[in-house]
Amino acid sequence: MTIRLGLVAASRIAKGAIIDPLPDVDGVELAAVAARDLERACAAADEWGAPLAFGSYDELMASDDVDAVYIGTPASLHREWTLAAIDAGKHVLCEKPLAANADDARTIADAARSSDVVVMEAFHWRYHPFVDRMRAVLDGGELGRIDRIDAAFDIPDGHIPRTDIRWDLALGGGATMDLGCYAIQFVRWAAGDDPDVVDATAECPVADIDGSLGAELRWPSGVVGRIHSSMIAPGATVEAWLRVTGEHGTMTAINPLAPQRGAALIVDTGDRVRSEFGDTSSTYFH
Repeated sequence: MTIRLGLVAASRIAKGAIIDPLPDVDGVELAAVAARDLERACAAADEWGAPLAFGSYDELMASDDVDAVYIGTPASLHREWTLAAIDAGKHVLCEKPLAANADDARTIADAARSSDVVVMEAFHWRYHPFVDRMRAVLDGGELGRIDRIDAAFDIPDGHIPRTDIRWDLALGGGATMDLGCYAIQFVRWAAGDDPDVVDATAECPVADIDGSLGAELRWPSGVVGRIHSSMIAPGATVEAWLRVTGEHGTMTAINPLAPQRGAALIVDTGDRVRSEFGDTSSTYFH
Protein backbone atom coordinates (compact mmCIF):
# COMPACT_ATOMS: atom_id res chain seq x y z
CA MET A 1 0.00 0.00 0.00
CA THR A 2 1.23 3.47 -0.87
CA ILE A 3 0.31 6.38 1.39
CA ARG A 4 -0.68 9.46 -0.61
CA LEU A 5 0.65 12.48 1.25
CA GLY A 6 -0.64 16.03 1.08
CA LEU A 7 1.26 19.07 2.30
CA VAL A 8 -0.68 21.60 4.35
CA ALA A 9 1.30 24.75 3.49
CA ALA A 10 3.98 25.21 0.85
CA SER A 11 6.39 26.12 3.61
CA ARG A 12 10.18 26.28 3.72
CA ILE A 13 10.35 23.51 6.29
CA ALA A 14 8.48 21.09 4.01
CA LYS A 15 11.41 20.79 1.63
CA GLY A 16 13.91 19.57 4.20
CA ALA A 17 11.40 17.64 6.28
CA ILE A 18 9.47 15.90 3.50
CA ILE A 19 10.54 16.60 -0.06
CA ASP A 20 14.27 15.86 0.21
CA PRO A 21 14.02 12.52 2.08
CA LEU A 22 10.86 11.32 0.28
CA PRO A 23 12.60 9.59 -2.68
CA ASP A 24 14.35 7.27 -0.23
CA VAL A 25 11.22 6.34 1.73
CA ASP A 26 9.20 3.36 0.50
CA GLY A 27 5.43 3.35 0.55
CA VAL A 28 4.84 7.11 0.46
CA GLU A 29 4.23 9.42 -2.48
CA LEU A 30 3.57 13.14 -2.67
CA ALA A 31 -0.01 13.58 -3.88
CA ALA A 32 -0.84 17.23 -3.29
CA VAL A 33 0.27 20.63 -2.06
CA ALA A 34 -2.12 23.15 -0.54
CA ALA A 35 -1.42 26.82 0.08
CA ARG A 36 -3.43 29.93 0.92
CA ASP A 37 -3.42 30.88 -2.75
CA LEU A 38 -3.53 28.64 -5.79
CA GLU A 39 -0.60 30.25 -7.59
CA ARG A 40 1.76 29.45 -4.74
CA ALA A 41 0.37 25.92 -4.43
CA CYS A 42 0.85 25.30 -8.16
CA ALA A 43 4.40 26.60 -8.07
CA ALA A 44 5.30 24.31 -5.17
CA ALA A 45 3.53 21.33 -6.74
CA ASP A 46 5.44 21.85 -9.99
CA GLU A 47 8.76 22.20 -8.19
CA TRP A 48 8.23 19.20 -5.92
CA GLY A 49 6.43 16.89 -8.35
CA ALA A 50 2.97 16.76 -6.81
CA PRO A 51 0.13 15.97 -9.26
CA LEU A 52 -2.43 18.09 -7.37
CA ALA A 53 -2.44 21.66 -6.10
CA PHE A 54 -5.10 23.30 -3.97
CA GLY A 55 -5.67 26.98 -3.26
CA SER A 56 -6.99 26.28 0.22
CA TYR A 57 -6.35 23.80 2.99
CA ASP A 58 -10.05 22.87 3.09
CA GLU A 59 -9.86 21.60 -0.49
CA LEU A 60 -6.99 19.30 0.42
CA MET A 61 -8.88 17.97 3.44
CA ALA A 62 -11.86 17.15 1.20
CA SER A 63 -9.76 15.33 -1.41
CA ASP A 64 -10.20 11.58 -1.78
CA ASP A 65 -6.73 11.46 -3.35
CA VAL A 66 -4.96 12.21 -0.06
CA ASP A 67 -4.56 9.66 2.76
CA ALA A 68 -2.31 11.60 5.12
CA VAL A 69 -1.16 15.17 5.63
CA TYR A 70 1.99 16.90 6.78
CA ILE A 71 1.16 20.14 8.57
CA GLY A 72 3.94 22.67 8.13
CA THR A 73 2.03 25.80 9.03
CA PRO A 74 3.05 28.22 11.79
CA ALA A 75 2.44 26.78 15.26
CA SER A 76 -0.60 28.96 15.85
CA LEU A 77 -2.46 27.05 13.11
CA HIS A 78 -1.50 23.52 14.14
CA ARG A 79 -4.59 22.93 16.28
CA GLU A 80 -7.05 24.08 13.62
CA TRP A 81 -5.66 22.02 10.78
CA THR A 82 -4.73 18.93 12.78
CA LEU A 83 -8.32 18.74 14.04
CA ALA A 84 -9.61 19.33 10.51
CA ALA A 85 -7.46 16.49 9.20
CA ILE A 86 -8.62 14.13 11.94
CA ASP A 87 -12.23 15.05 11.17
CA ALA A 88 -11.56 14.34 7.48
CA GLY A 89 -10.20 10.89 8.34
CA LYS A 90 -6.63 11.64 7.32
CA HIS A 91 -3.50 10.58 9.16
CA VAL A 92 -1.43 13.49 10.47
CA LEU A 93 2.25 14.27 10.80
CA CYS A 94 2.29 17.70 12.43
CA GLU A 95 5.41 19.80 12.66
CA LYS A 96 6.57 20.60 16.16
CA PRO A 97 5.27 21.96 18.44
CA LEU A 98 1.99 20.06 18.10
CA ALA A 99 0.05 23.00 19.52
CA ALA A 100 0.52 26.54 20.78
CA ASN A 101 -0.48 25.65 24.34
CA ALA A 102 -1.26 22.69 26.60
CA ASP A 103 -5.04 22.98 26.27
CA ASP A 104 -4.85 22.79 22.48
CA ALA A 105 -2.50 19.80 22.71
CA ARG A 106 -4.97 17.99 24.97
CA THR A 107 -7.79 18.73 22.55
CA ILE A 108 -5.78 17.24 19.69
CA ALA A 109 -4.83 14.19 21.77
CA ASP A 110 -8.46 13.57 22.73
CA ALA A 111 -9.58 13.85 19.10
CA ALA A 112 -6.82 11.49 17.97
CA ARG A 113 -7.73 8.87 20.57
CA SER A 114 -11.36 8.86 19.47
CA SER A 115 -10.47 8.54 15.78
CA ASP A 116 -9.19 5.80 13.48
CA VAL A 117 -6.20 7.80 12.26
CA VAL A 118 -2.60 8.13 13.41
CA VAL A 119 -1.53 11.54 14.67
CA MET A 120 2.17 12.19 15.29
CA GLU A 121 4.29 15.18 16.19
CA ALA A 122 7.43 15.48 14.05
CA PHE A 123 10.00 14.80 16.76
CA HIS A 124 11.89 12.24 14.69
CA TRP A 125 15.04 12.42 16.87
CA ARG A 126 13.51 9.88 19.25
CA TYR A 127 13.71 7.10 16.65
CA HIS A 128 17.39 7.45 15.78
CA PRO A 129 19.84 4.68 16.88
CA PHE A 130 21.80 7.30 18.84
CA VAL A 131 18.84 7.60 21.19
CA ASP A 132 18.87 3.83 21.71
CA ARG A 133 22.45 4.18 22.94
CA MET A 134 21.39 6.94 25.33
CA ARG A 135 18.56 4.78 26.66
CA ALA A 136 20.90 1.83 27.15
CA VAL A 137 23.11 3.95 29.43
CA LEU A 138 20.16 5.20 31.46
CA ASP A 139 18.55 1.79 31.79
CA GLY A 140 21.84 0.00 32.39
CA GLY A 141 22.21 1.43 35.88
CA GLU A 142 25.82 2.60 35.67
CA LEU A 143 24.85 6.14 36.68
CA GLY A 144 23.13 4.87 39.79
CA ARG A 145 20.26 6.83 41.26
CA ILE A 146 19.36 9.75 38.98
CA ASP A 147 19.57 13.09 40.78
CA ARG A 148 19.43 15.71 38.05
CA ILE A 149 18.38 16.15 34.40
CA ASP A 150 19.29 19.25 32.39
CA ALA A 151 18.86 20.18 28.73
CA ALA A 152 19.25 23.14 26.41
CA PHE A 153 18.84 24.26 22.82
CA ASP A 154 20.47 27.63 22.20
CA ILE A 155 20.97 29.51 18.93
CA PRO A 156 23.26 32.57 18.78
CA ASP A 157 21.68 35.99 18.45
CA GLY A 158 21.39 37.01 14.82
CA HIS A 159 20.92 33.52 13.39
CA ILE A 160 17.14 34.02 13.39
CA PRO A 161 16.41 37.48 11.95
CA ARG A 162 13.75 39.60 13.59
CA THR A 163 11.66 39.32 10.40
CA ASP A 164 11.32 35.54 10.91
CA ILE A 165 7.90 34.22 12.00
CA ARG A 166 9.52 32.92 15.18
CA TRP A 167 9.49 36.51 16.40
CA ASP A 168 5.74 36.88 15.72
CA LEU A 169 3.43 36.23 18.69
CA ALA A 170 0.35 35.79 16.49
CA LEU A 171 2.07 32.93 14.64
CA GLY A 172 3.16 31.10 17.79
CA GLY A 173 6.66 32.51 18.00
CA GLY A 174 9.20 32.46 20.80
CA ALA A 175 12.25 30.48 21.83
CA THR A 176 10.26 28.10 24.01
CA MET A 177 7.84 27.16 21.24
CA ASP A 178 10.46 26.67 18.54
CA LEU A 179 13.53 25.47 20.47
CA GLY A 180 12.44 24.83 24.02
CA CYS A 181 10.06 22.12 22.87
CA TYR A 182 13.18 20.03 22.19
CA ALA A 183 14.72 20.69 25.59
CA ILE A 184 11.40 19.83 27.22
CA GLN A 185 11.22 16.60 25.22
CA PHE A 186 14.78 15.69 26.14
CA VAL A 187 14.16 15.86 29.88
CA ARG A 188 10.72 14.23 29.71
CA TRP A 189 12.17 11.39 27.64
CA ALA A 190 15.07 10.89 30.04
CA ALA A 191 12.88 10.93 33.15
CA GLY A 192 9.95 9.03 31.70
CA ASP A 193 7.66 11.41 33.55
CA ASP A 194 6.52 15.02 33.55
CA PRO A 195 8.12 17.53 35.93
CA ASP A 196 6.62 20.45 37.78
CA VAL A 197 7.93 23.91 36.93
CA VAL A 198 9.43 25.45 40.06
CA ASP A 199 10.50 28.73 38.49
CA ALA A 200 10.88 30.22 35.02
CA THR A 201 12.52 33.38 33.72
CA ALA A 202 12.21 34.79 30.20
CA GLU A 203 14.12 37.51 28.38
CA CYS A 204 11.97 39.33 25.83
CA PRO A 205 13.92 41.58 23.44
CA VAL A 206 10.73 41.86 21.36
CA ALA A 207 7.41 42.62 23.07
CA ASP A 208 5.66 39.46 24.31
CA ILE A 209 8.19 37.15 22.64
CA ASP A 210 10.66 35.14 24.70
CA GLY A 211 14.06 35.43 23.09
CA SER A 212 15.26 33.05 25.78
CA LEU A 213 13.75 31.15 28.67
CA GLY A 214 15.15 29.12 31.53
CA ALA A 215 13.06 26.98 33.87
CA GLU A 216 13.85 25.09 37.07
CA LEU A 217 12.15 21.70 37.28
CA ARG A 218 11.31 19.10 39.89
CA TRP A 219 9.92 15.61 39.39
CA PRO A 220 7.68 13.75 41.87
CA SER A 221 10.59 11.37 42.50
CA GLY A 222 12.73 14.24 43.82
CA VAL A 223 14.87 14.56 40.69
CA VAL A 224 15.57 18.19 39.83
CA GLY A 225 16.73 19.86 36.64
CA ARG A 226 16.72 22.83 34.35
CA ILE A 227 15.88 23.55 30.73
CA HIS A 228 17.05 26.50 28.67
CA SER A 229 16.27 27.68 25.17
CA SER A 230 17.40 30.80 23.38
CA MET A 231 17.27 32.58 20.04
CA ILE A 232 19.61 35.26 21.41
CA ALA A 233 22.42 33.20 22.90
CA PRO A 234 25.93 34.68 23.10
CA GLY A 235 28.75 33.24 21.05
CA ALA A 236 28.66 31.80 17.55
CA THR A 237 27.77 28.12 18.05
CA VAL A 238 24.40 26.40 18.07
CA GLU A 239 24.22 24.14 21.12
CA ALA A 240 21.78 21.34 21.88
CA TRP A 241 22.43 18.88 24.69
CA LEU A 242 21.02 16.66 27.42
CA ARG A 243 22.86 15.88 30.65
CA VAL A 244 21.74 13.29 33.20
CA THR A 245 23.55 13.26 36.54
CA GLY A 246 23.41 10.26 38.84
CA GLU A 247 25.06 9.23 42.09
CA HIS A 248 27.84 7.41 40.19
CA GLY A 249 28.37 9.64 37.17
CA THR A 250 26.97 11.69 34.31
CA MET A 251 25.78 11.07 30.78
CA THR A 252 26.02 13.97 28.35
CA ALA A 253 24.46 13.77 24.89
CA ILE A 254 25.62 16.41 22.43
CA ASN A 255 23.18 17.22 19.62
CA PRO A 256 20.65 14.43 20.18
CA LEU A 257 18.09 16.28 18.05
CA ALA A 258 20.04 15.81 14.79
CA PRO A 259 22.66 13.06 15.22
CA GLN A 260 23.29 12.96 11.47
CA ARG A 261 24.94 16.37 11.79
CA GLY A 262 27.34 15.16 14.45
CA ALA A 263 26.46 13.81 17.87
CA ALA A 264 28.48 12.51 20.79
CA LEU A 265 27.63 10.53 23.90
CA ILE A 266 29.95 11.01 26.88
CA VAL A 267 29.67 8.90 30.02
CA ASP A 268 31.80 9.94 33.00
CA THR A 269 31.73 7.63 36.02
CA GLY A 270 34.63 9.24 37.85
CA ASP A 271 37.16 6.47 37.37
CA ARG A 272 36.78 6.52 33.60
CA VAL A 273 35.28 8.50 30.75
CA ARG A 274 34.09 6.95 27.53
CA SER A 275 32.79 8.62 24.40
CA GLU A 276 31.07 7.46 21.26
CA PHE A 277 29.77 9.21 18.18
CA GLY A 278 26.28 8.97 16.77
CA ASP A 279 25.24 7.10 13.66
CA THR A 280 25.33 9.64 10.81
CA SER A 281 22.25 8.29 9.07
CA SER A 282 19.41 10.78 8.93
CA THR A 283 16.70 10.79 11.57
CA TYR A 284 14.20 10.77 8.68
CA PHE A 285 14.92 7.12 7.94
CA HIS A 286 14.33 5.57 11.37
